[in-house]
Amino acid sequence: MEIQITENAEKSYLEIISMYSESKASSFSKKTISVLDIIKQNNHIGHKYQNTRYRKFLLSEEVYIFYKIESDIIYIVLFWDNKRNPLNLDIILHS
Repeated sequence: MEIQITENAEKSYLEIISMYSESKASSFSKKTISVLDIIKQNNHIGHKYQNTRYRKFLLSEEVYIFYKIESDIIYIVLFWDNKRNPLNLDIILHS
């Protein structure tokens, strides 16, 4: 399987990482790469998110990765900081 990161995922990742110190950002980046590899190897590891086509995987205590699978491609659609309003999450995923 191939992983593709959407523009929205890249934007949300950069927003999250910009709030971290340099050392925490580096650690978060390494963890992200590791988790993406895990998802690539076992793409159904994430929990289904409500009644959507998305799956979520806990990246850190505060951040989920949302992704969807289409054919042989895993689309990373969003990095979600759990401190944000959950109503906004549904708006983003349904747009």
